[in-house]
Amino acid sequence: MLKKIYYILLFSTLIYACKVNYSFSGINISKDIKTYQVDYFPNNAALVVPGLNEDFRNMLIDKINRMTNLTQVSENADLIFEGEITDYSIQPVAQTAHQTAAQNRLTIKIKIDYTNNKNDEESFNKTYSWYQDYPASASQNEMETEANEEILEKILEDIFNDTLAKW
Repeated sequence: MLKKIYYILLFSTLIYACKVNYSFSGINISKDIKTYQVDYFPNNAALVVPGLNEDFRNMLIDKINRMTNLTQVSENADLIFEGEITDYSIQPVAQTAHQTAAQNRLTIKIKIDYTNNKNDEESFNKTYSWYQDYPASASQNEMETEANEEILEKILEDIFNDTLAKW
């Protein structure tokens, strides 16, 4: 009987000690982190698209609001996202037999300075880059707008995974 009680206590201790945190959103945020701030992202690329920096900033805020319970503040936040758009370029990537571009590649690079004021070891600086190819025959304005959105979504996913999901 004493042996049985011993095993029950041992099993209970193991179950309690081996606690697993599940999250359906993939978020891995410390419980002491409550606030975040997203600073202005200047567009310092050689080719500047008006409003791209604000679009990116708003998309980042929307993603954090949708995926977390963090509160956005304008200063003294637990998590701080700042940075700049460092590159925006369109280059031909495929040529036709007539030496004209068959496809163009739009590339966007965004440098992020991420500060975790609760755990400085998690803070980092990193440049994120994605590109989108599109037919050169397509309307540049229409394709550029669509490509911008897709590229920014991919960059945001990478930023989110590195900062809040920590995958």
